[in-house]
Amino acid sequence: MRATGTTLVQLTDTHLLTGGALLHGRIDTWARTAEALEAAAGFAPDAVLVTGDIADRGAQVHARAARLFEHAERELQCPIIVVPGNHDPAGSVGARFNRKRIASGPNPADTVHMIGGLRIIGLDTHGFREAAGGLSQPQLRWLLAVLETPAPSGTVLALHHPPIDCLMPALAGRGLARPGELAAVLAGSDVRAILCGHYHLPTSGSLGTIPVWVGPAVSYNHKLFATDAPAHDQDTSWFSVITVGSGQLSATPVRVPRPLAITAQVVA
Repeated sequence: MRATGTTLVQLTDTHLLTGGALLHGRIDTWARTAEALEAAAGFAPDAVLVTGDIADRGAQVHARAARLFEHAERELQCPIIVVPGNHDPAGSVGARFNRKRIASGPNPADTVHMIGGLRIIGLDTHGFREAAGGLSQPQLRWLLAVLETPAPSGTVLALHHPPIDCLMPALAGRGLARPGELAAVLAGSDVRAILCGHYHLPTSGSLGTIPVWVGPAVSYNHKLFATDAPAHDQDTSWFSVITVGSGQLSATPVRVPRPLAITAQVVA
């Protein structure tokens, strides 16, 4: 923990596959994830957040992914906080993940973590094989109860589906359903930021007065002016560095450097 605040590294949308398969026929997502975790070390994070779509289309990768994240926790000497996305089957982010949690909620991936004085709450926004994600009434009641007690340095939420719209028409209506319900729970709370994934496109906005950051993806990112197919950039991999300080918040997209790392071999 720095005197200037807490440093979080956010990885999102890794889209891991089984059996050495390549995403879209050419992207080694395991290598890209290991590469991003190695690059994260350069920022000495106090925690790493993985905001969903660990798997691609329900691939059975979560046991191996848990081993990779456990190895990275040892290497980075910080907790790794994981929430599922719409490509992750229900219950796939369970007891093998979030090993540093101090409390759990209605779903296995609804968790509370303390990073110094900063509280991080992970939320499962569901949506497997559905157009949009959502939070259930039990989740919202649990979140409200947790937030009744402020944290010394405030709270950050980590979830997959953003409660704000995307610039791409193809993604319209595919964020968090009924964001007003979440806004009502957060009103007057100590929540300082909402960190999300899902859009494969860095996006910022707000839910009420709370900043929302949608991180760029580790696997691939969309090209807004694409005239060819596929309409995504297969040659870039990104993560985010978020700094939460006293009265300040910053989010910076970071392109993962090459060449490829070899960490993935450790947990194959």
